[in-house]
Amino acid sequence: MKKLFLLVLLAPALFLHAQKFESTDTSFFAKKEYRYVGIQMNLLLQQFISFNSNSSINNNPYLFSYAKNDALTGKGFVFGTGFQINEASSDDGVSSNDSRNVNISVRVGFERKYFQKQRFIPFWGIDFGAGVLYSRVSSTLHQVGNTTTVVETDKIFAGPAFRAGLLFAITKRVLLGTEFFFNAQIAATSVNGSSFTVSDSFVPFNIGFQAPTALFLTYRF
Repeated sequence: MKKLFLLVLLAPALFLHAQKFESTDTSFFAKKEYRYVGIQMNLLLQQFISFNSNSSINNNPYLFSYAKNDALTGKGFVFGTGFQINEASSDDGVSSNDSRNVNISVRVGFERKYFQKQRFIPFWGIDFGAGVLYSRVSSTLHQVGNTTTVVETDKIFAGPAFRAGLLFAITKRVLLGTEFFFNAQIAATSVNGSSFTVSDSFVPFNIGFQAPTALFLTYRF
């Protein structure tokens, strides 16, 4: 909510600068195609701005993105990937818990951008994504013999997605943007525990939605 509030406050100022870029650098805007390299800024912003955990709803797994778009039509190719590792542990003297989560995601597809010579650059695309999730949770009960339980979960998912968003050009090369997407995935999950047998499940169709909560810093060349 804080991020949305900041964007609302900045919207009038951004609107006033929504005019076309000056045409002094004719070589840059005469390019036949533009390349965009982006990185998700949320993790970096969290180092400087404290957000309540209840309001941190960003689940966009793609930390890096690359796109190549035709300067005239805006049509092009897009690629994104992400790799996240989260570890946590706790010990209250009675029991201890350790968890480790690994998330690897990749997407590739078609994208179209509009008004690439303007400050505001809307875009949409259709891509195919796939990924792997791994989770390991270890719980130990401190008593005679120290009983330990380990649960490991593996998940593989894949499917198409519709994506759209908006870029704001701070300069002709540096841009800020966000995106949202709908996806439809199939997923296979395997759960293996030290105290029970392996449990497998398959989801043939699952629809998801990612709100525009991720902020991307993009370099255009």
